[in-house]
Amino acid sequence: MVSFYEIVGRLAVYSLVALFALLLVSLVLGLLLVKKKKLILPRLLLFTMDALYLQFKKVARAFGVSEKLVDAIGIEVRNHLNRDKFARVPPSERIIVVPQCIRHIRCPAPLDARHGISCRDCGLCIIKDLKEEAERLGYKFYIVPGGSFVKRIIKAKKPKAALGVACHRDLNMGMHEISRKSCAVMGVPLMKDGCVETEVNLDEILRTMRLGIEEVAERAPKGCSSSAKV
Repeated sequence: MVSFYEIVGRLAVYSLVALFALLLVSLVLGLLLVKKKKLILPRLLLFTMDALYLQFKKVARAFGVSEKLVDAIGIEVRNHLNRDKFARVPPSERIIVVPQCIRHIRCPAPLDARHGISCRDCGLCIIKDLKEEAERLGYKFYIVPGGSFVKRIIKAKKPKAALGVACHRDLNMGMHEISRKSCAVMGVPLMKDGCVETEVNLDEILRTMRLGIEEVAERAPKGCSSSAKV
């Protein structure tokens, strides 16, 4: 006769095997997304990423997969799931948040306790171009020194859509947090991490900023001007 403890032990073993299988399958699906741009079962993948984030990273390390790639998977999945919703939001109800680390080392912009870094349009880095395009399209534009600023901005402005730029880990975690606020969030990760003069793909940011702009303008009531014309 099988004892109660044997049953519990077997269930525990079966649960661990099932958990490992789920993590392994999710890792394979994530690698297919990042390497081959093939997205399969995105919501299952996102559930695994969110519910078992630390365990997912441990399995990835065990198979020689970079932790940065794990966060890249989360970013790619969220971008895919949020793209259409993001595109339907008028630019006036979107925000873009970039990190201060992409500034030039000689940036003269001061830090404002409420709004972050106030760009002076010096042209030493790409922020000037991003700011000009964001303002032309109708976005609210922020340069922030840390994640606490992002939370403060989201709470104060309550945007319907947000575009974030950050290192892979911070971006993935930030997108997860912001998506819980019923905000359609998209993200562009840094190409080079660090504390100063990091690098990001400017063209990718601009393409993401312009998602749905023409469609939103077409849906605007006739006779109303729009700052979202491209």
